[in-house]
Amino acid sequence: MFNKSVLFIATVLSAATLSAQPKIMSHRGFYAHHGSYENTLTSLIGAQQLGVEAVELDAHLTTDDSLMVLHGPKIVGTNYNIQQIDYKTAKSCVLPNGDHIPSLREYFTQAKKTQSLTLFLELKSHTTPQRETQLVEKVLDMAKKMNMIDQTVFISFSMHSCDEVLRLQPGARVIPITSSKTVPTAQQLKDKGYWGISTYSGVLKDRPELLEEAHNLGLVTVLWPVNDYDLADYAIRHNVTYVSTDHPDSMKPLMDAVRSMKWKAQKKLVCFDLDGTLTQHKTQLTPANKAVLDTLKTKYEVIMVGAGNCFRIYKQMNDYPITIVGNYGMQESQIVNGVFKIVRDDKIEPDRKFFDKNCNYLRKKYGYTQFKGDPLEFHESGMVTFGLLGTEADISDKLIFDPDRSKRRAMYPEVLKIFKDYAVYIGGSSSFDFAPKQYNKFDAVMRYAQEHGYTEDQVIFVGDDFADGGGDSHIRICGMEYIQIDDYTKLPEKLKILF
Repeated sequence: MFNKSVLFIATVLSAATLSAQPKIMSHRGFYAHHGSYENTLTSLIGAQQLGVEAVELDAHLTTDDSLMVLHGPKIVGTNYNIQQIDYKTAKSCVLPNGDHIPSLREYFTQAKKTQSLTLFLELKSHTTPQRETQLVEKVLDMAKKMNMIDQTVFISFSMHSCDEVLRLQPGARVIPITSSKTVPTAQQLKDKGYWGISTYSGVLKDRPELLEEAHNLGLVTVLWPVNDYDLADYAIRHNVTYVSTDHPDSMKPLMDAVRSMKWKAQKKLVCFDLDGTLTQHKTQLTPANKAVLDTLKTKYEVIMVGAGNCFRIYKQMNDYPITIVGNYGMQESQIVNGVFKIVRDDKIEPDRKFFDKNCNYLRKKYGYTQFKGDPLEFHESGMVTFGLLGTEADISDKLIFDPDRSKRRAMYPEVLKIFKDYAVYIGGSSSFDFAPKQYNKFDAVMRYAQEHGYTEDQVIFVGDDFADGGGDSHIRICGMEYIQIDDYTKLPEKLKILF
């Protein structure tokens, strides 16, 4: 456990204020407390409640090809090897805390409840390359069916398994793990299409040049295990992306403090999304979240960067005086002498016949032929909204229609292919939004920042929808720092880090 002094912690924080603070990966979940055990749903829920950025888990195949989550392969308290028994036998085993071994389906189901949580799924070594390929195939098939590809990083000590993921799922995030001193070079990993490097701390601590090479090539770095302040200090000073720890409850206060000190010293411009971040979908700004904006404005410039038009955002915020960049950057409004005023309004006419034809095809194929109002909404800006429930659907119906976005994610690859000349977003609670391809929130923020003398390092974005297809996705994809809001009612607590 961590046992360094407060003075030591303060020294670490002071030295690291302007460094990138590592994200916390809770190794096998958060199990280092009474009533929990590693790789169980209990440990996963504990990590979710703690608010870490990532969780590591381990996946095996049983003899009847079921996917189970266990470090193993030996099941503690038994003579069983998880890879040599069937699903029913595995499920009958009781772990030390009273939990049963979770299936990967059960684990994914729980993990989906926290969309900001990244899963580092370790594909455990199996007896033959053929069996490892079967494991990869089964895991990818389930991840695709449950819309978990975007939320998962695939890791393994088996280079065969890593290569198979890249073969079967091009573009997937894959990181090989090694504890060997003969580590592949960052360039070798980059050339093969890997997303990063994950190496035992005993190796990386003596070879910091490996981290520098990886960062220079844009690779993610993972250091493990990080269970004391000396290694945490090392990770902070060398800009490690993720630290894998068995004590996330001790690590999180340290990393939160580092992040807070860094951002308070560095950030000048705070950019907000609206729906799902400051408000519920198309509902009014609450007094509590208005107070957050008021507090932030005493120290930072604060603006809105939204998917909707500026006037809609302004009215939804109860005429709150703030600069708004709307329509993914196509429009901008300011408060001039106390009056709302549009200062920029780009317009690009869409091909209406093209949208009518293809959205009608999608409605028939996916079964959304019943709707209220119009099937499409053509905005004056040139943006288009394809509401699966129609333009006049009740808000209550919208909110329960697709809360985890699984229905629209199932359609997303085909929608993206058909509308390849547009930026496509899984918008609101029941729709797809289309904008001219050059308009997205990252470019919108950077246009405003550059016009007002800010660098990217001075900008922080606050949003709720950073997954692929989400309205805030370009912020994540382009590498801008952001704060993810999972519950708009918890915004004041989440943003204390900036106060």
